[in-house]
Amino acid sequence: MTVTAVPVQRRDKVGWGDLVWLTWRQHRWSIGGLAVLLGVGAVVCLVVAAVVRNTGRVDMLGVIGVYGLSQLAAMAPMGIGAVIGVFWAAPLVSREYEQKTSVVVWSQDLSPARWTLGKIVLLGVPAVGLAAGFGSSALVLARAVNSTFPPEWQPYQPFQQFVFEASPLVQIGYAAFGFGLGLALSALTRRTIVAMALTLGGFIVARMVVAIGWRPYYQTPVREVWPYGEDSERPYGQLAQDHGLHVDGGYLDAAGREVDFPMVCARTSTDGNSFQKCMADHGVVSHFTDYQPVERAGTFQVIEFFVFAVPAVALLVFAYHWVKRSHRI
Repeated sequence: MTVTAVPVQRRDKVGWGDLVWLTWRQHRWSIGGLAVLLGVGAVVCLVVAAVVRNTGRVDMLGVIGVYGLSQLAAMAPMGIGAVIGVFWAAPLVSREYEQKTSVVVWSQDLSPARWTLGKIVLLGVPAVGLAAGFGSSALVLARAVNSTFPPEWQPYQPFQQFVFEASPLVQIGYAAFGFGLGLALSALTRRTIVAMALTLGGFIVARMVVAIGWRPYYQTPVREVWPYGEDSERPYGQLAQDHGLHVDGGYLDAAGREVDFPMVCARTSTDGNSFQKCMADHGVVSHFTDYQPVERAGTFQVIEFFVFAVPAVALLVFAYHWVKRSHRI
């Protein structure tokens, strides 16, 4: 009896094609679901925008329908980064530990480091692409709606929160940060529910801190000063017409120092002279308003991209090295 030796085929490592197949098999429902949802939404936005531009009138389509849809489309990008972080990234590592599949997945053919890098590339890139694509379609619809209004009455302006945050560049920053935060917390906690909850909370807190506390001060605001007693609505009306971002406002004394409104003057006679005299007696000589000119909107979007992109890279690097160091075969 003759025995023929069959050469053993050794597989040195899992290739990128295998990683693509594995990622799709594991995450096809989450990837496909979000892609379909955002894809349909983007197509609707683009079709409605084309119809609005062709008709030139929003009311022909119904103000409630078109304007409501444009508001919904403008608001949606605010939450895409959170969805990606909570439902895509947060379960990635923790689920492998909870289901004990890490022992099988992370073998000699596929190291934890290579597995993590594959997830970052194969899930992170589509995540930022989907966010940027839908943000772009929302902006197209917003601009189409704007084109039906006079410039001074246009509902969507560059510094308006919905429009500002729908920028594709800003959306890439949000999506990358959400994905990085979710992956880092997933690797750190090894508990899916905990990672999802912390990701959602951390993302919301970060977005609020940046939008309320940081964004108005990316650059030193422009200050406009005018004598007290003139039309107090003039600068604010001009600011609204120029579509700038209001930062602060109040009163100044003769030395140009900010002073609080003297509450005692609120109890004076409604006679204008008495009120003006009370204000002057308490040192109020002028109004001021601080604002960001509309021309800075594009620069602010670039700054906000880096505000989120830099921490995102740091979180992804942390997650990569944490998984690589913490797992031992």
